[in-house]
Amino acid sequence: MHAAPRPGFWRVGIGSVMRHPALMIFAKQPIPGQVKTRLQPEFSPEKAAQVADFLIRETVELAVSSWPDPIYVCGAPSADHPLFRELAQQFGVILLGQGDGDLGSRMHRALAYGIEHHGAAAVLGGDVPHCDWDILDDANAELVRGRAVLGPSEDGGYYLLGLSEARAELFAGIPWGGPRVFDMTLERALKIGVEFTLLPALRDIDTAADLWLIAQQHPSLRRFL
Repeated sequence: MHAAPRPGFWRVGIGSVMRHPALMIFAKQPIPGQVKTRLQPEFSPEKAAQVADFLIRETVELAVSSWPDPIYVCGAPSADHPLFRELAQQFGVILLGQGDGDLGSRMHRALAYGIEHHGAAAVLGGDVPHCDWDILDDANAELVRGRAVLGPSEDGGYYLLGLSEARAELFAGIPWGGPRVFDMTLERALKIGVEFTLLPALRDIDTAADLWLIAQQHPSLRRFL
């Protein structure tokens, strides 16, 4: 009887290890008044929640079509929501709660879990259906090679961060939601010897203006205009 391999690790040669990077999609439960609040007042809380629901669905569908390895939906405040259960049933994604703490703590926790079980992992915002599939494919390929990846967003944050080693220093004390998240992350990375491969920049969907602009290139979003 042969022993089972360690989860997430497959021997491909003497002393070599192949990574199967996990994609951890971060998503808030689409509850009116608690998600996409910056879409207001142009959108009601109920309509903003509908937008959030749609963005999560589209992002998961994008990921499933372009990411060859395990995909998780990391829900906040938990993964116990009808939308997440529906996505798990429809697409086979794995549900995981984000847990407590600020965004940095929750991302680090998810990445550490993915790295432990699959050798590498990336966190992805749950509202980027306009991300080209080849961006995710390139990110996966870099992680397989053991390289770190970072996808900047135009508001000064990032939409994707991937690592093969969990580094808490990249997430501690960052002013999340501010305009210097990306710059501070690069500064931290330089100090601790992490070299990121940068992905193309994307515009976040935070405001009604963002939604309108992105809908010009992503027609499925026009239903909300």
